[in-house]
Amino acid sequence: MRMVTASGRSRWPLVIGGGLLVLAIGGGIAYTATQPATEPATTPTPSVPTATPTPTATGGASGSGDNEDDVAPTGCLGGLDRDVNMVLSAQKAAKHSAYGAVEVATAFYRFVWQSPYPASADAIAVSDAIMSTGTPESYRDLAGTYASTDDLTNGEVEPGAPFHLSTTNGLWLVGENSKADRVTVNIAAGYVVNGELSPTKVTAQAFVMVWEDGAWHVAEGEQPDAEKLTAGGNRYTGGC
Repeated sequence: MRMVTASGRSRWPLVIGGGLLVLAIGGGIAYTATQPATEPATTPTPSVPTATPTPTATGGASGSGDNEDDVAPTGCLGGLDRDVNMVLSAQKAAKHSAYGAVEVATAFYRFVWQSPYPASADAIAVSDAIMSTGTPESYRDLAGTYASTDDLTNGEVEPGAPFHLSTTNGLWLVGENSKADRVTVNIAAGYVVNGELSPTKVTAQAFVMVWEDGAWHVAEGEQPDAEKLTAGGNRYTGGC
């Protein structure tokens, strides 16, 4: 599946516009969308043309060279694995910039939105490291959310089928209200079900990221701005 047409335009508006299903997870909101079944599927490719990123927030004035050699989000900072080390590596490597906030939010999303669920100890480790000091307890408790939720997708993915997210043809968008130390990141990513990138399924989420103690942390989850995401979202430069 390629999420671009022959002209290079993104086909995400068709996917997200196909239908929205609200799903609460730990106090946050995620959206699952189904593309019309008549949309032809093509072979996944990481080499689609990328839009020019236009983040609305830049790095802070820390004086430590936060923005030196900053690059547009790859969608895979921290590595290919969807585990604790991936999230922590992304958090450590991300710069104090809007791009850095996008990368950490994406790493967090890739970790939490998968099945089989991460082990309880891993969920706690990620929560302890990635959540901000002001994150509501209901959102912070990833392990509790997994324990009380049989199906994160609420039927979008067949029960029992293993799934995770792919950013290969994903989109990201920084919210207009973002500041240097507080960035809202909207993300849309495709489902990989039973090892295959789905031609019809995508999920979207917004994360409020805050810069604390020299790293990006998740403050809360929000409803994604689907209209702006589909109209002006930026494609990741790599993805996995």
